[in-house]
Amino acid sequence: MPPKKRITRELILKKAFDMVHEEGIDSLNARALAKKLNCSTMPIFQSFQDMRDLKMEVKRWIDEYYSAFLNRYVQKEDYLFTISFAYINFARMEHHFFGALFVNPLLDSRTVREVIDSPWNRETIKCTAEQFGISIRESEELYRDIRFYAHGIATQLYGGNMTLGEEEIQGLLHHALERFLQ
Repeated sequence: MPPKKRITRELILKKAFDMVHEEGIDSLNARALAKKLNCSTMPIFQSFQDMRDLKMEVKRWIDEYYSAFLNRYVQKEDYLFTISFAYINFARMEHHFFGALFVNPLLDSRTVREVIDSPWNRETIKCTAEQFGISIRESEELYRDIRFYAHGIATQLYGGNMTLGEEEIQGLLHHALERFLQ
């Protein structure tokens, strides 16, 4: 009977996920990961085509983590505010994961229209239209404006250019919503 494989695909992914959480996506390379796994790079490349393949799989894990994070905050009756607040808090509390998902060049480029039409954003747009009694088109515009406003705050926190507490973030978002709704 052949020996049991010591370095599994799952173990590699778990260690890579942990590395990104602790050190950021830029720290994830084959040599550093192999060192953390206490092995050569061979098991990594036996399990993944290349580092991009591994990073895309780690990104899927981070996406799942992000979804669970959002679910702790999102309230459908105030969807746009709560999801925007959660997004900013993710940048504040999960610095390296935020960078991997929303700043790192692993992401494919999208147009504003593609962002608005993404299936995961349509529910926010629909709920926002109902909450504020506005048309879907107006809700798309409001979503777009708040999303990019929230991203600006989040990237300032991510870059270390700003420090904000939860109450300050909430105040900024409430103010922006009021202004954009005028």
